[in-house]
Amino acid sequence: MKYRTALNIIASLAVILILSLGFAAFAHADDVELKATVSSITEALDKNGNPYVRFIVDEAKSLNGIEYMAGTPVMAFRDMTKNVKEIKVGNVLHVIAAKRSYQGRISYTILKVIE
Repeated sequence: MKYRTALNIIASLAVILILSLGFAAFAHADDVELKATVSSITEALDKNGNPYVRFIVDEAKSLNGIEYMAGTPVMAFRDMTKNVKEIKVGNVLHVIAAKRSYQGRISYTILKVIE
């Protein structure tokens, strides 16, 4: 009986460890330097009334040897929106950003604007 209880505890701990590592991998974000031309800008307020700006920049991608351009969102939230007010469509956006991937789609959150 003690042997079976010990196995159950070990199995439970293994499951907890695997799930913890899986969730930690979900939250992973790399900081990158991004320099891209802005193709679209949307300014709005979130549901709590905080400002945000969504830029769409074109990034070159490749699939099975086929090259194409894809629109990628770059977000500025709260106080960072003040730092990006002067950027217009056609300008080059040069920032340090947190790069995230969700279901194969890349997005960025601006951390610092580079002049």
